[in-house]
Amino acid sequence: MIIKDTLLSNDLFGDLNPKDWPISIADLPSGTALVGGSVRDGLLNKLSSKPDLDFVIPTNAIQFSENLSKKIRATFIRLDEKRDIARLVLNGWTLDFAQQVGDNLTEDLFRRDFRINAIALRLTEKPEIFDPTGGMDDLKSKKIVAISEKNLLDDPLRILRGFRLMCELDFKLEKKTKTFLKNNVDKLSNVAPERIKMEILKIVHSKWNYSIWKTYLELKLLKQWNEDNLSHIELKSKDISSNTPLPGRILAKLVWLLSDESLSKLTFSKNEIKRCKNLRFWVHKINDLGLENLSEDDRFQLHIDLEEDLPSLILFLKDKYTIAWMERWKDPCDALFHPSSPLDGHSLQKVFKIPPGPSLGELIRHLTKEKAYGRFLTDQEAFEAARKWTLQNSPFL
Repeated sequence: MIIKDTLLSNDLFGDLNPKDWPISIADLPSGTALVGGSVRDGLLNKLSSKPDLDFVIPTNAIQFSENLSKKIRATFIRLDEKRDIARLVLNGWTLDFAQQVGDNLTEDLFRRDFRINAIALRLTEKPEIFDPTGGMDDLKSKKIVAISEKNLLDDPLRILRGFRLMCELDFKLEKKTKTFLKNNVDKLSNVAPERIKMEILKIVHSKWNYSIWKTYLELKLLKQWNEDNLSHIELKSKDISSNTPLPGRILAKLVWLLSDESLSKLTFSKNEIKRCKNLRFWVHKINDLGLENLSEDDRFQLHIDLEEDLPSLILFLKDKYTIAWMERWKDPCDALFHPSSPLDGHSLQKVFKIPPGPSLGELIRHLTKEKAYGRFLTDQEAFEAARKWTLQNSPFL
């Protein structure tokens, strides 16, 4: 239906700020409508400074986009030849143009994924909000409602997108929609890995509260990508959106959601996979042995391996450690949580005539560990500790 609230339509149009768009509305063909996330976020007062703009035009979207790209000197990307969808990128803006599906805008909107994504702003002389599926009611009640199960299966990525929208908007999944997602998890295996990865990245960058946590445990949308399942280990949802730095929250959620093998299949970088492997190793070891039972060497190695990513590990620890560990990690002078050698390799080579190689590395590690556990306080004490180590290990140097 057309929303007769002219003031609301005008407010939405004003919030979208078309004068800042890289195109003029006059450039658009008659019958164009703005749809999707920018309309939804505008109605929720969550617009970014350069929102992605998704336009539905009556016909020939690719040809129109290519011609427009030349006029405004934008990068032109042919997204989907069959469905007639193209993208323009210019100065941080992303504009998608799709040919209307069906005989009219109503038919197009009824073929979309969720009702909150099926609200359009008709770019007529007097802009009009058009909401034939009832998405405005869902925005008010903070619910995610699928238009139909068939629509989800037309593009199974929408199954994961429903959960992602829940995370980003802090909405609840409507009961029937939740059933649709749960019953069709296996269909995600038909989606290209790169597309799965993009949704997962949006999920791990979003805030998680208890409701979202509980819903994921119920749906297990990524179970086929988590052979090394960590769901039996609690990941503190109360800390995910508050006390822990953002990179820590992201890595912890990646490890919890995906196995190392799946990270590779989903085209994550070698560095991301290495960090996840390190974190997963220590989560398992602490869960199996208990933090209190780690040896001095293990505890030292933990801080060597996870200095940068310790906030991620903290999310897996028992509550009694959380605050103290975070405070120590925030202190750059904490010698255990931020291990470093008291003496550099050049000085050690010069004083003790040790050539570069494994032995020098072992000495530096020894000194770093001694410093971490507070066994010397001055450079002189460090040199004395180095002298003793070289004497003890002289037959091997």
